[in-house]
Amino acid sequence: MIRENKRAIHRKISLGLTLAIAFVIPVSKGLLPLLIVLLALNWLIEGEYISTIPLLFKERPRFLMLSFSAVYLLYLTGLFHTSNFQYAREDLEVKLSILVFPLIFATSAFPLFSKKETGIILRFFAAGCIAGCLIFLGRATYEALVLHKAGAFYYTGLAWNFHPSYYAMYIAFAVSNIIFFFAVKQEVAGSLKVALHILILLFFTLMIVLLSSKAGLLLWLSVIGFYTVILVFKCKRWVSGLTFLALAMTVFVILLLSFPNAATRVSQAKQDMTSSDAFESSARSTGDRVLIWRASKEVVERNFLIGVGTGDVRDELMTEYKKENVITIFKHYLNAHNQYIQTFIALGICGLLLLVAMMAVPAIFSFRRENYIYFAFLFIVAISMFVESMLERQEGVVFYVFFNTLLFSSAIADPDQHAWFSRES
Repeated sequence: MIRENKRAIHRKISLGLTLAIAFVIPVSKGLLPLLIVLLALNWLIEGEYISTIPLLFKERPRFLMLSFSAVYLLYLTGLFHTSNFQYAREDLEVKLSILVFPLIFATSAFPLFSKKETGIILRFFAAGCIAGCLIFLGRATYEALVLHKAGAFYYTGLAWNFHPSYYAMYIAFAVSNIIFFFAVKQEVAGSLKVALHILILLFFTLMIVLLSSKAGLLLWLSVIGFYTVILVFKCKRWVSGLTFLALAMTVFVILLLSFPNAATRVSQAKQDMTSSDAFESSARSTGDRVLIWRASKEVVERNFLIGVGTGDVRDELMTEYKKENVITIFKHYLNAHNQYIQTFIALGICGLLLLVAMMAVPAIFSFRRENYIYFAFLFIVAISMFVESMLERQEGVVFYVFFNTLLFSSAIADPDQHAWFSRES
């Protein structure tokens, strides 16, 4: 009885800390490491892993969950042929969540959270996005009215402590979740709740436009397009699907026309939809994107099989930038701004294939099982990885690993989908 009570207490602590992490991701980067450490300490003190670690190679769901850490282990092997150990240490610290979250989830009571609890965690994330956006708008209002600062409501002026593309990715995921429950599952009942959900969707769309990240605008359009396809072809609700698309695009166009800064970036994005948004000047970022890819291609070709090693990625890119005489990029120490290329450079073809498999396998599973929240999440991350090296920054790696682990665990908790993971399947 005492053991069961202890387990229940630790589980409540885990849920509370997980809710806090979900809320804080779009609010404060500074609090995240502390919350993750507390979650890990709770896991260590509980000691459930003492009995579950032997099950990792006996129960397929646990093994598959832990397999998401394989890319981190590959980065560890990259230490054997690297020379810049200081950069390697910093890089491994940033990526540590790739090891921590799958390990905790795979060695805890399985699954750690129920499907209902996962839904609550997703709502906490949406609440965090709302809170973060209100903080942005409050600060922008002060700077515009009191300090008379130009551009306070746009791009980096608005998201001063987050990269606009990353924050737009957060909002796109929150929008995806709301659309799923509101339009696909139709679980929102009552005129007041319906009005509230519509208001939140409009608010998030406004914020996507104000953030003016071309990648973010593309993600929003992709989410709208994805759920239109689901409503029309999978749910067979043609009228609802086409009405949803028409209303969403009407609102989107009106907002773009109402805010010329965002409209200008959309016009520029027609020339290069894969701009990294690395600089405040869109034309500059577009040109730099081409130069970065060209330099990265040269490094990849010279280190195709095993890469340059975990710590030598930046050094090799800097050498190539200098060789190509792209001084602006060299001065800013820019990475490849594409996670697939970044991993390819560091770990070679094996690293690239592993990263792609980590995205593709669960995406195929989730789509076949009609787990559209998980599929949409992977879709959003996959697109973001094309325009940002998102596993090189805390705001990208924690977002991906946290929700990927959570949603994978939730899929296993669903009895209708559990069979896919059994040994007999």
